[in-house]
Formats: sequence, structure tokens, C-alpha cells
Amino acid sequence: MVGIDGSQASIRALRWALREARVRDASVYAIMVWQSHAVLAGPGPLTMYPELAPHHAREQHWRDLTSIVSTCLGGESAPEVHAELLEGHPAEVLADRSTNAAMLVLGDQRHGRAAEVVLGSTALRCIHKARCPVLIVPTGMDIGNSDEEAAENPARDPVLG
Repeated sequence: MVGIDGSQASIRALRWALREARVRDASVYAIMVWQSHAVLAGPGPLTMYPELAPHHAREQHWRDLTSIVSTCLGGESAPEVHAELLEGHPAEVLADRSTNAAMLVLGDQRHGRAAEVVLGSTALRCIHKARCPVLIVPTGMDIGNSDEEAAENPARDPVLG
């Protein structure tokens, strides 16, 4: 199971999970969790900003998720990938869904010196609440990145950093 939020970190995590699933002949569940932040008081906001409507936001998240999965698969049919878009708090939903998962894979979104000490809040909560092992794919880990992504994130030794 992979948590997808559209960031490069989550794309890297999905690529790692796809590669691992091919080796293990396993399925991958790519899960994007979204929260509706629309506060609607009458039809005014929807008339002025229809893209704020929860159904429009959900449709956009679904397009983003399916595009990410398709791009990461790169035309390959294996492994079997199940894309799911769920509403709620990301850490809570991922932790709840982890009950039947062999592993929860997340990307490391840390940036800068201060971030070296702590993981992102979603990753940290998942580590504590998930009901399966949690794997954090670090920035710069060689996972068969495209040449463009590899240039942005030079490979480093995953053990030594």
C-alpha cells in the first residue's frame, strides 16, 4: 500500500513499491486521501468558484491519482495496481487501511536542515498508528528514476545518507 499525495516524494514511493511488487509478484494499492475544505454558506461560493465544490475537487484528485499511477507504470501491465481515492485525514485513513497491508510505503518530503531531525506529520503519525510495517523512501534513493528526476535528486547511499 502506498500513500500518494501528488508530491515527488509520493511518486518516488510509488515507483519503489511498483518495483518491489514486480519482484514479489504482489499487488499495489495506491491510495490518495483528500479533505474537503469547502465551507459553503448558500449557493454564492459555488456560483463564483465552482471548482471549490467538493465533487469538482474529488474529480480533480481522481484525475491526478490515475495520471500518477499511469505515469509510474510506464505502460507495463505488471504489477496489478488498485487506485483508491478516499476522503478523510490522510494519516488516519492510511493507518485504518493498513490493517490488511503487507507494508505501507511513504515518501520522505523533508527539506532543509531542520527537517533532517523530524519526518513529516503524516509519515510520523502513520509510523505510530499503522497496523503494518511502514517504509519511508528517502530522497535521493536510487529506485530506477527517470534521468530528469535523477538529476534533481542525485543518488546517495541509502544506509550512509
